[in-house]
Amino acid sequence: MTTRNTDPARHPSKAADAVRAFNHATLPTRTGPGIAYPGTIYNAIGSLASLAHRLPQAFDQIAIALADLHKAGHLTADHGTPTQHTTTAAAALRDAERLATALTDALERAHNASSPLGYCGPINDTEDDL
Repeated sequence: MTTRNTDPARHPSKAADAVRAFNHATLPTRTGPGIAYPGTIYNAIGSLASLAHRLPQAFDQIAIALADLHKAGHLTADHGTPTQHTTTAAAALRDAERLATALTDALERAHNASSPLGYCGPINDTEDDL
């Protein structure tokens, strides 16, 4: 149970909505790519790397909360046992931590590789880039 006045799950929900908005904003069009300039690409990769970097802690804290609820005897299950589901969820969260760490590493490599890139094409003053 949270001691705060808001549901903490709303924050990852907002992050998911923000990524969806980014995906829609960067769809390629008939006239060109969804992102016009390498600086915008660099910034987007950096922001995604920051997001990925924070995920392992979030997964760990969820696993700790689940374990605490289980140890306190505050869980029930519609089928199977709370122990079975808690064990499966904890293992999956550990996998998610490892994958998020790998994602962070890959995004940091992409961020570093895109750092020296510049733009030398025509500039469209009416184009609205992120």
